[in-house]
Amino acid sequence: MNSIDANALQALLDKQAITEVLMRYSRAIDRKDPQLLRAIYWPEATDDHLIYEGDIPGLVAFCMEFTAGMPTHHFLGNVLIELADDSNAYSETYYQAYHNIDGEGGGKEDFTLLGRYLDHFQKRNGEWKMLHRTVAIDAYTRVPATSVWDSGMFAGVKTRGGPRPHDPLYRLNPLALQEYEKDKP
Repeated sequence: MNSIDANALQALLDKQAITEVLMRYSRAIDRKDPQLLRAIYWPEATDDHLIYEGDIPGLVAFCMEFTAGMPTHHFLGNVLIELADDSNAYSETYYQAYHNIDGEGGGKEDFTLLGRYLDHFQKRNGEWKMLHRTVAIDAYTRVPATSVWDSGMFAGVKTRGGPRPHDPLYRLNPLALQEYEKDKP
């Protein structure tokens, strides 16, 4: 292969850029980072997020309030990105979203959702961001939580995940810390 097809190469670059936006969504939610969450959407974007539907300022407020003090973990699996043209793309991304929530009868529950993010992306001035997201849910589970953090084998662990800037990411990755410092309220 002596030459690279410029269109095929651009498609790969676009798909990688979109994939990184998807990954930033998980980081924004799990690290409780409202600035990062806002930055992955275009200003006029909308989100249909199961129990929230509306604009992005409202989504950011909803997500930060809903997950405040709550450990979460969003895992992305299969990602299919279809480029409609040079500036529009659609993706279907499978997710597993774990939440440690207050149980209805007291105590904590492990609440896990399984589904797909159905996204419309637009590229403007060389940058891909979301224009619309619909969160589809395929299944969920709610079971009594079994994690014990104040005693046992993980009581003193120094790498437990948490909100920014306390998560180990910001201690170990100078680029993430630099982004946090830039966006610090």
